[in-house]
Amino acid sequence: MSETEERSDVVSTPTQQGEKDEPNLQQRIPWWLVLLDLITIQLAIGIVIAFRLSEFAHLISPKFTAQFQLPTTIFYSVAGLVVLGMFRVNNLYRYKVIVSLADQFVQILKSFVTVAVAVIVLLFFLKDSPLATSARGYLLGFVVGGVGLVMVERSIIRWLVIRKVISLGEGFRKRALVVGAGRAGEQFALRVLNDPELDIERVWFVDDDPNKIGKTLLGFPILGPVDDVMTHVLSTGADEIYIFMNAVEYERLLEIIQRCKATGLPVMVHSRHFEIILREGKDLSPQDALGYIQLTSPFVIRPNDLAKRLLDLVLASSMAAVLLLPCLVIAVLIKLTSRGPVLYTTYRVGRGGKLFKMFKFRTMYVGSEHLHQKVAQERLKQGKFMGKVDNDPRITPIGRFLRKYSIDEIPQLINVLRGEMSLVGPRPCLPYEMEYFDDWHKRRFLVLPGITGLWQVTGREKSEQLSIHEAMILDVFYAENYNIWMDIKILLKTIPVVLRGKGGR
Repeated sequence: MSETEERSDVVSTPTQQGEKDEPNLQQRIPWWLVLLDLITIQLAIGIVIAFRLSEFAHLISPKFTAQFQLPTTIFYSVAGLVVLGMFRVNNLYRYKVIVSLADQFVQILKSFVTVAVAVIVLLFFLKDSPLATSARGYLLGFVVGGVGLVMVERSIIRWLVIRKVISLGEGFRKRALVVGAGRAGEQFALRVLNDPELDIERVWFVDDDPNKIGKTLLGFPILGPVDDVMTHVLSTGADEIYIFMNAVEYERLLEIIQRCKATGLPVMVHSRHFEIILREGKDLSPQDALGYIQLTSPFVIRPNDLAKRLLDLVLASSMAAVLLLPCLVIAVLIKLTSRGPVLYTTYRVGRGGKLFKMFKFRTMYVGSEHLHQKVAQERLKQGKFMGKVDNDPRITPIGRFLRKYSIDEIPQLINVLRGEMSLVGPRPCLPYEMEYFDDWHKRRFLVLPGITGLWQVTGREKSEQLSIHEAMILDVFYAENYNIWMDIKILLKTIPVVLRGKGGR
C-alpha cells in the first residue's frame, strides 16, 4: 500500500519530469541583495561610530561622545556579518522578499534583536574587559541605525524591482513542492486553484506510489519518489515544501522531514502525527499563514545552540544567586521532617545517550526508589506516560509541597551550569525507560534534556491522559525544531503552570 494511500483524482497525463522552468525575477534577487545588505549594515555601523566621535554628539550630550577603539569597530563589523546570517535564517532572501515592507520589518528587527541579545550576553561575560566597556555604548545605535538604514535600502529596492516586475509582466508568486499526492495533498491543490490570495504560482507533487508518478493531480504534475526531493527542488526552482502524509509511520515521516529540511527551503507539514502539537502547543509551534506547522531550518540550529547556551548560563546563574537563601531554608526543612540526605541524585540519560548525575531535592522517604521504578515500568508497559502517582505514600510531607510547585527541581540548575542539562528540553529519562523506546523516540537525545519542556507546559495538567507516544512526539518535535524564541515562550509559559501547581504531584 502506498504511503499516501488515501484516494486522489490522479489523471494519467504525461509530464516532463526533468523539465526546468526559467527562473523568474524574484529568483534572481538574492545574490545582489545580500551584497547590498552587507554594505548597508556596515555603513550603518560606520555612521554610528562616526556620530559617537563627532562634535555634534558632544553638543547633544557629553555622554554620547566616545574615543575611537579599533577592537570595538571590528567587534560590530563581525556582528554585522552575523546579522546577515540571521537574515538568511529568517527567510529574508526567499520568495516575496521585497513585496511586503511590514513583513520585512518584523524579520529585520528580529534579526538585529537576536544578535543584540547575543552581544549583551557576551559582553556580560566580558564585563571587566576594555572591549565590553566601549562596546556597550554602541549597541542601541547598532540596532536602531541598522534596522533603519536596512529598511530604507529595502524600500528603495522594493520600488525599483516592482517597476521592473510590472514592465516584464511577472508576479511575486511562490512555487511549491508538495510531498504526498493523497487526499490531503489534493485538498491543498484545491486551495491553490480556488484561492489566488495564497500567491502560489506553480505546484509539483512527489509520491512513492509508482502508479501515480508521471501523472497529474488536478493538473499539477507528480514528478517522482519522495527520496529524490532534493533533485526535484533543483529541477523545479521551488520556494517552499509542503508535506501532507497521514498513512506513514512516524519514523518514516521523520526521515522525509529530514530530507526536506536538508534542501534549506521552508518546510510546512500537515499530518495526523502532529495533531497533538496543534492541539496542545499551537501557540508554541511556528505556523505559516495557512495554519500548517512550519519546521525549523537546519541552518538555524547552530546559531540557536550558542544563543541557547548563553541564555542557560545567564538565567541559571541569576536564578541560583536569587534562590540560594530559600534553598538553604528548604534544606533545613527536609532534614527536620525525614531522615536522609537533602539532595537526591540519580543517573539520567542526556544528550547523545550519555549518562549524567542529576540533582533534585529529596521528596521521598529513603529506600523507596525501587517502588518508583516498579510503578513507572507498569505504566510504560501499558503505553502510558510515566507521570506521577496520586497520593503517593512514599512522599514526605514537605516533599508533597516541593513537588506540587516543582521546587524539588531547583538543584537541576547545577546541571544546567555544568552543561549537562538546559533550562528547556525533553524530560531527562531514566536508563531503564529506554527499554520501552522505539528507535525514533531516541531522537529526543539530539538535544540536552531540560528542567521544563514542550509537554510540561502543554500536557502537565493532564499527564495521566498523555500517552508515551504523544509525549515522545512533543519531545522529538522540540529536539528537531527548537529555536531560541520557542525556548523563551516555553519559559514564560512555565511560570503560570508552576504557580498553579497542577500536575506536579
